[in-house]
Amino acid sequence: MKRTTVGTCSLLAAIVMFAGACVPAPPKPATGLNPNSAPRAGEAAYAQHGPFEVGVTTLQMSDRKVEVWYPVNPEDIGTAPRDVTFIREYVSTSFDKLLPPEVNPPFVTDATRGVPASTAGPFPLVLFSHGFASYRTQSTSLTTHLASWGFVVISPDYLERGLRSVLGEPPASPRADTAVADEAITLLRSENATVGGFLEGRVDSSSVYPIGHSAGGGTSLRLLERSDVHSVIPMAAGYNLLSQLNGSLTLPEGKSIAWIGGVKDGIAAIADIRRGFDYTPGERKLIEISGAGHNNAFTDICEIGEGGVADLVRGTGIPIPASLLALGDNGCSVPPFRDSPDVWPEVRHFVTAELRYRSGLDAQPVGLGDQVLASFDDIARYRHNP
Repeated sequence: MKRTTVGTCSLLAAIVMFAGACVPAPPKPATGLNPNSAPRAGEAAYAQHGPFEVGVTTLQMSDRKVEVWYPVNPEDIGTAPRDVTFIREYVSTSFDKLLPPEVNPPFVTDATRGVPASTAGPFPLVLFSHGFASYRTQSTSLTTHLASWGFVVISPDYLERGLRSVLGEPPASPRADTAVADEAITLLRSENATVGGFLEGRVDSSSVYPIGHSAGGGTSLRLLERSDVHSVIPMAAGYNLLSQLNGSLTLPEGKSIAWIGGVKDGIAAIADIRRGFDYTPGERKLIEISGAGHNNAFTDICEIGEGGVADLVRGTGIPIPASLLALGDNGCSVPPFRDSPDVWPEVRHFVTAELRYRSGLDAQPVGLGDQVLASFDDIARYRHNP
């Protein structure tokens, strides 16, 4: 399989001759169906909640947990309460002892725990990968939305880069992110095959659709090596010059990538996200959100507490490295950024529309033509091929 990478130019030479003499020209991207010509090209069909309600459960992997969201028939929800997450569950023991008891704000999700899965499937399998200094339930605003539109979504804890590890409690036996993803996928396939299990026959795992935020976007791109992965969606994650030149991240032909980023992102530079689009040799898309930083459009982080996680920690007076606070805070200050509920719809629509098309739930792309931009006020740029 041909790849977009650099094999003959040394990293040292690239640094010395930064002008770009060693950098290959962007490849000619693969062609595919022009989304502008699809019958429903301009419909913002997936910005709002889908036809299913959403269930959630937590499964145990060999050394960590994985969250699972799945479609539920609306009549099976009843009066059960919505599931609530607490970020304090993901901090290190030593850090937890420093926090005052009252610092534990709930985040109410759109899922209900323990309800039976819909039998309308089987449903395509989406793997969500969280970012650095984060946790498996960081983006329930997106993962529950996808489940409402007919996906089973799994999100393992990447403990090696997780919040608990960053706060001084790393895992005893570190593992590669792709190995963690492999185990999570295998576990869900096992659950799907377990007679009498709550997900028996509910998951179409013949293909896997990785999506990820920040460092999780890098995980998603590395999973393109798998034969059962044909498309990925990295969010707030780019393809920088160093990764390109040293060959640490390659973009294979024959697979599609939809890049989504915030124009104001102070962590994942929009220039690197554009570079990823330019050097994608397969089918590709680029969605740039004008009011988005690193967190507000893609995660729940800015909506936890009164001003987001970073603001919550500042209020305790506990000393935290400035770099870590900047990571957690980017996108949360309004202005210059938009409130998360104002920019979630754009991300929800484009991610859902892309996944439904790639997974075959939609025979032709829905709402992925240029015409759909009239329905959103925060898309600064949208590019695709052809």
